[in-house]
Amino acid sequence: MRESATNKKNTWGIKMSEIDIFGFMTMNRSVFATFFLCGVLMPLAVVIIAYLFRNFPTVVRAGAMVSALIGVVMLTVFSTAVQNGFFIALSTLSEMAGNGSEIATSFLTAAGMPIGETINPPGWMMALSLVQVIINLVLTVYVFLFAQWDNS
Repeated sequence: MRESATNKKNTWGIKMSEIDIFGFMTMNRSVFATFFLCGVLMPLAVVIIAYLFRNFPTVVRAGAMVSALIGVVMLTVFSTAVQNGFFIALSTLSEMAGNGSEIATSFLTAAGMPIGETINPPGWMMALSLVQVIINLVLTVYVFLFAQWDNS
């Protein structure tokens, strides 16, 4: 077993095993999948809400827009935090494998991941996330304030 990297002074008194890390990773992926689904559906919800608010005064539409923008930013922050937690867990498993853990070594070898190294998300993943956030922010402003809806 390996102590958590944040627990070097043994202040918590709990050691994490490989099974604990796998359990964390499983829960992490479940949470990330939920956030990802929310991120995919959120633009649709924004367009529907903007359409429903199309006849309201600009102040009301602007307020709804600000709320939606906050939602986009918060969803991004939460999704990024969950994703970073996953890569921290992978790095911990990699370190455990480097220290001789057979379970961690088997898992990482089967997944084609490095042993004993820090595992970071690929650059393209970070770039696509940034592009998606920018598109969502711009489109949110557009559909609430500038879109010309057919009023018939």
